[in-house]
Amino acid sequence: MSDRLAVILVSADPKVLEMGLMYARNAVKQGWMSDTLLYFFGPSEVTISTDPDLQAVVREIIAEGTIPVACKWCSDKYGVSDLLIKLGCKVDYVGAPISKAIQDGYVPMTW
Repeated sequence: MSDRLAVILVSADPKVLEMGLMYARNAVKQGWMSDTLLYFFGPSEVTISTDPDLQAVVREIIAEGTIPVACKWCSDKYGVSDLLIKLGCKVDYVGAPISKAIQDGYVPMTW
């Protein structure tokens, strides 16, 4: 079984995102996995870019050394690319990187 994880946050629900971010933060901070990737996709990007509590958790994750990658197509569509960049996220097209991560043995976990 792989110990590499790709957390993919899609939901717009702040409660769901809080749980996903807390899991990702603890997986990184506690070393539960050898590597943890974090992706923001679709509606999650709007909620994360506008919710101060979720932003605080994202900053903690970044401080631990994991840079979230937000989907550029989605963030451009929703008009939040600049907010996500300001938060410290990388904004890029994520279809190919997520597919490559799965091919490389990362287990996808979606919230």
